[in-house]
Order: sequence, then structure tokens, then C-alpha cells
Amino acid sequence: MTESDRLKKTPLKPFFFIPVFFLIIILLVNSFITIDAGEVGVRLRLGKIDKEELYPGFHFIIPAVDKVVIFSTRVEKIDMTQAHRNPISALSMEGLPAVLDVTILYRIVPSKADEIYKNFGTDYAQKLIVPIARESVRNIVAQYKIEDLYSSKRAELQKRIFDEIRTRLEGDNIKVTDVLLRNVKLPAKVVEKIEEKLRAKEEAEKMKFVIQKEKLEAERKITEAKGIAESNKIIADSLSNSYLQWYYLQTIKSLANGPNNTFIITPYDKNLVPLLNLNKK
Repeated sequence: MTESDRLKKTPLKPFFFIPVFFLIIILLVNSFITIDAGEVGVRLRLGKIDKEELYPGFHFIIPAVDKVVIFSTRVEKIDMTQAHRNPISALSMEGLPAVLDVTILYRIVPSKADEIYKNFGTDYAQKLIVPIARESVRNIVAQYKIEDLYSSKRAELQKRIFDEIRTRLEGDNIKVTDVLLRNVKLPAKVVEKIEEKLRAKEEAEKMKFVIQKEKLEAERKITEAKGIAESNKIIADSLSNSYLQWYYLQTIKSLANGPNNTFIITPYDKNLVPLLNLNKK
């Protein structure tokens, strides 16, 4: 009997199947990948990017042939602040320095994850978003006076920065949901000058208000005096001897019937008309 015949008649040992079984299990396990909610996958087949993204769920892949890169589709943020030691430095219209704390809120377009990976890789935030954000902030700050950055136009500045960054990143399949201008730091001497100017402006407005108030009060008094003079003139013109005689007698009668027995008698003529100078003309 030859050696080959002997081997053919020798049955395979059971332990021979154990490694094969585990190898099959490993291959099956590695042939599926799970994409979670809030994620999207980009498949690389032999290093070539597949244009069809992998969305949340189970997906079959070929081990050792396919590789899947996972991207988040949730809203992410980038902090460029003094707390993170990476604020944005910019110059105002006058060439004065300002340091801005800015936060960018963004998310990728899921259906364009393959293009983002192709153009920028997985580190697209640092390669794309951060440089554009810094450049946009500097360009817009350069259009404002330093005092505008300190107070009056902060909201307008934030909106313009948001619009600029959003427009520039749309073409690279990044959706900017918000830009937060958290703080603007200016040199101490600049802040002091601005506050001095604001106080002077506030005092001027206050003085203007006081002057206007006094002017209105003077006009009110003039109007009131004119009204009193006009009223007195009307009363004087309406007085007659008959009316004065009647009114005088009514007054004496009222005093006589009252509890007080002392009263003053006004001089009058023989017709019982009080001797008053009516100054009629």
C-alpha cells in the first residue's frame, strides 16, 4: 500500500474542522458593518471611493477588500476661543487689533460625504472650516471701526460673519447652522477711550433732554399765562353794574345767615353797586 493510499483511508480528525469553523465565523462577522443613527459611511473598495454612501443600518462588505470610513451627520461645533487657546485675531478699519471668540456650528451634507472625504479626508474641519472661518472673520472685521466692535454693531457683525462663512462652505457640502460671536477683546487703552467717548455722548444726550424739557416747561407757562390773561379779560368784559349789585347783596345775605357775625363791607354807591375799578375800555 502506497503512502497516498494510506492517507486516503485515514479519516480526518474532528479537530481539523474547528479552526475552519472559526475562520468562517470571523469572515461572516467581518462581512457586515453597522452604521448608527447620526452617521454615514464612505466605502473604499481596494482604495477607490464608492460614490454610494452607506446610511444607518447593516451593510455587507468584503473583508480585506472593503474599508468603511464613518462620518458624523450630527451638528458639530468648532470653538475658536481664548479658553481653547485658538481665538481669531483681526484688525479694525483703523488698523487696531481685536481678538474674537467665535464658535461655528455645522454639519455635513450626508449625500456628499464621499466628496468631502475625497477632497479633504476625515480632518476636513481643520483643513476647510477653520481656515475659511478665520479668513471670513478678518475680512469683515476690517470693514468696521473699533468702537463698533465694542458695542453698537456686535449683532450686525455676527450676522455678517455667519452669512459669509455659510455661503463659502456651501460649495464644499458643509451646512453652517450658526456662528456665535462670544466675546470681543480690545486693548485696554482702546476700551478706555471708547468708554470715555460713550460717557460724553450720554452726557450730551442727557443735557439735550434737560434743555428740551425746560423749553417745553417754558412754553407751557407762557401758554398758561396767556390762558389766564384771556380768562380775566373775558370775566372783566362780562361784568355789569346790575350783576355786581345782585352779587353783592347775595354775598351779604349769605354772611348774615352764617355762624360768623363779623364780615367786611365793601364800599358801594347809593345804588348798592360795589365801588370796583373794572377798567373797562
